[in-house]
Amino acid sequence: MVGALAGAEPVAAEVDDFVLGILGLRWHVRLIGVPAPVAQSLRHLWQRAIVLGERAPSASGHDEEPRDYLIAPTDAVLEEAGLTIDERCLIGTDAQAAPYTVSRALTLASILRRRGEALMLHAVGVCGPDGRTVALVAPSGTGKTTAAGVLCRPLGYVTDETVVIEADDRISPYPKPLSIITDTARPHSKDESSPDDLGLGPTPEEPTLAGIVVMRRDPDLQEPEFELVPLVEALLATIPETSALPALPDPLARLSRALCTGGGPFALRYAEITDCVDLVDSLTRPDAEREATSPEWEHHPKSVRELPEAPTQVVTWESVLTRCGWDDAVTSEGETVILHDYVPSRLSRLGTNLWLRADEPTPVATLHDAIVADMGEHPRSQALVLDGLQVLVDAGVLRIVAVLDRDVTADA
Repeated sequence: MVGALAGAEPVAAEVDDFVLGILGLRWHVRLIGVPAPVAQSLRHLWQRAIVLGERAPSASGHDEEPRDYLIAPTDAVLEEAGLTIDERCLIGTDAQAAPYTVSRALTLASILRRRGEALMLHAVGVCGPDGRTVALVAPSGTGKTTAAGVLCRPLGYVTDETVVIEADDRISPYPKPLSIITDTARPHSKDESSPDDLGLGPTPEEPTLAGIVVMRRDPDLQEPEFELVPLVEALLATIPETSALPALPDPLARLSRALCTGGGPFALRYAEITDCVDLVDSLTRPDAEREATSPEWEHHPKSVRELPEAPTQVVTWESVLTRCGWDDAVTSEGETVILHDYVPSRLSRLGTNLWLRADEPTPVATLHDAIVADMGEHPRSQALVLDGLQVLVDAGVLRIVAVLDRDVTADA
């Protein structure tokens, strides 16, 4: 068994165990010295994931056998039992806090194992009867769990925490207990509720991606609505709500493909989530006309470049510039999102035009003339180009690699 437990002596503490199927993984969870009421509570809260763990092997394909995961009150209990393993959760002696502690620990451990394999979104997963799933993306503390509790009663429940999208658009479900804030004065202390106790709809074994939606609450809105948003805007809204995105090959391309699934990218504007059931349900259903509306985009794969030290950081008319290396980039509708040192930057239409034209070392005058030819004359074109280039240099996207003699630029 992967991650086998070490221990020559019999385990003195009481042991309970079960297998969870979550985020495309299978965990063999062993409860060591955990009080019976807490163990029973954990079994009940994670029952849907236990069912998935018993039915099928891991969706990610790298576990023939489930990997061991230990839950115990303290390290001392594990040491007394002669058990050593890195993947463990210590719940202490607070029985009320234990379920949320376990939920957080299992989420983190699973995300770390799927790093570099799957696209992971901090999102609610809501599915239709055929398993087509809408991922509703929003930052922490903005109502995702509330949305799951409302939308997944008439529909189906995939997760309230992390939507894991495999390379073939399958989703690996994570039907964890819902983490609910019961005391607003303690927002980081949550109670766990079973999806069955809350009456949520079923969890499919093999859900698929129907679309990704950025949630935008507007208390003044009379009626909820879906709207199409530019891909660049959707990328910038979604990137902060991903886990380990830079570890994926071609991360922005992977995310762009997912955002355009089903005709997206979409945003859901709403005042109350209770008004959104029919809208979200409609997106779980195939619609050929809607699916034909996705924007076109171009991928600029990672480039590693060895460049000389910049002679200066100040762009002048005599500067010669070229692109620095980048981790990934996507252009759509004239704008670009670029990952540089794994930090996303948005390039305007002018910035995109300059960046694309500086693939090789290029003098400012040449860049200026190309911009004017492409975008038209402007009385302040020289100043605008110089300012745009300076922004790109300051962001580490372009580098000055040489400075021409003034006589050369004057002749040009």
